[in-house]
Amino acid sequence: MSVPKFTESLSTAQSGAKFTPEVQTAANKIDTSALSAAIEIVLAGDDNATVEGEQATALKNGFEFATELVKMLTSEPGTEEKLALYKYFKRSRNETPAQPSFYQMEAKFKYNAWKEISHISQAKAQALYIKEVNALIEKYGTRD
Repeated sequence: MSVPKFTESLSTAQSGAKFTPEVQTAANKIDTSALSAAIEIVLAGDDNATVEGEQATALKNGFEFATELVKMLTSEPGTEEKLALYKYFKRSRNETPAQPSFYQMEAKFKYNAWKEISHISQAKAQALYIKEVNALIEKYGTRD
């Protein structure tokens, strides 16, 4: 899998050796081989790349695990990193943020970040979210 730190954390959580019960529960829903295949297919594909069946379920569960795992980082991500997580999170859930008014600067940054990737498939956004979490684990590490 192209996300080695994420995969390592998934394996650790599935074994029950580390992380909170919420993270372990999310991990136990994942078929690792189906997730690995789904991530490879979607990241290798274009912006409309998608998977079906078992792989789609594994990718969705992998995304949900990643949303729990990101809470276990040893340090809080920086502004740009949070913005990347936000835009992929929103697209992964097929959510459209409200268009901000002129004076709402933070909301405007978030909306514009989401708008940049609003055309990609949900599966692509889920895989990119997982990839982003992998990079954050490499940079910050995780706590127990």
